[in-house]
Amino acid sequence: MEHKGKFIKRASLDINQLDSIRIGDFLSDEYGKSGKVCEIEKVERYGEYHYYFKLSKTGTILIIL
Repeated sequence: MEHKGKFIKRASLDINQLDSIRIGDFLSDEYGKSGKVCEIEKVERYGEYHYYFKLSKTGTILIIL
């Protein structure tokens, strides 16, 4: 099953876009980090949302809104 790649640009993101990312999606950001999402963690703290997208082999993309 092929997944469409999603590009993350931090300046133009909202919660709905981040919630639409699923495990198995290919994700890339403006800093060159990319990979297949193998785990997602969402933490709400003091009115901020922290999204951790663990990528296979290339680390994690962290986004705070």
